[in-house]
Amino acid sequence: MSTVSALDNSYSSALGSALQSSSGGSEMDKNSFLMLLVTQFKYQDPLNPMEDKEFVAQLAQFNALEQSMQTNENLENLLAAQEKQTTISASSYLGREVSARGYGVSVEDGRVSKIEYASSEEIAKGQANIIDGNSNVVATVDLGRLAAGSIGEVKWDGTYSNGSVAADGVYTVAIVAWNANGDRITDIDTSVTGTVGAVSYYNGEHYLRLTDGRTVLLSNVREIVDPNAATADSGTITVTEGKATTLDYKVLADMESGTATITKDKQTIATVDLGAKKAGKYTFSWDAKDAEGLDVADGDYTVTLSGKDAKGNKVQISVSD
Repeated sequence: MSTVSALDNSYSSALGSALQSSSGGSEMDKNSFLMLLVTQFKYQDPLNPMEDKEFVAQLAQFNALEQSMQTNENLENLLAAQEKQTTISASSYLGREVSARGYGVSVEDGRVSKIEYASSEEIAKGQANIIDGNSNVVATVDLGRLAAGSIGEVKWDGTYSNGSVAADGVYTVAIVAWNANGDRITDIDTSVTGTVGAVSYYNGEHYLRLTDGRTVLLSNVREIVDPNAATADSGTITVTEGKATTLDYKVLADMESGTATITKDKQTIATVDLGAKKAGKYTFSWDAKDAEGLDVADGDYTVTLSGKDAKGNKVQISVSD
């Protein structure tokens, strides 16, 4: 009995040392499990040795533990690789104009960025509260009526409610609206547009920082404009008996200056100054006169529209005949 007691004491001492040296005595990892198994086998009672079935069962437990830990490690590596790949893919957005779900507008030198809104319900009345970085409502914009499914634009002039000019920076737009029954509408979606200047990763999410300081979630991006795509678009107008048809076009970002170049058979007939325009839809009209002020002949003419923003960057223009 003294021999068995001595073995028990040796086993207990060895077991404590094994656990402490392998894992600090805090958690059971695969090394702790293996050392425990070896120690148990080494100091087993020779008069009552471990049965084969019990030994095989413990080996199976060890194998399952090792496989589980390897699976977790592989999963962590896979997630890290996916995050890295997403970051690399997100870098392709740099320099591109994106449209994404968002709530911010920027003010720069008195110019306010564009923000649109829509709802599945008809908006009978509504307002957009402009909120600064200190959570203060600094301006309120009346939205008026908007049909269900239509897209409206929050047209803030960049001034505070007290009449002073808004400071440059990023502001949050919070829209409240009601239907014809006076019930509050909760289904309101807002969308912002801007050029991507940086990509960041924080708390498990990828973000795109726009050049004007606003930030949108990568997962909220809805539309991407290729910076190498044509930044001037063309359409055809027809002159009949001295009168020219009109041309509808859309400016996708605020335009500081723009020009309409009218050509026929690759020869420039006239140029028309479009002036500065906010992002939105417009109609181009021409007086059917050439650069010298003379009436042009009847026929079809090509109109090419181009524009630049305040920084001299080209502005995307879309034309529909």
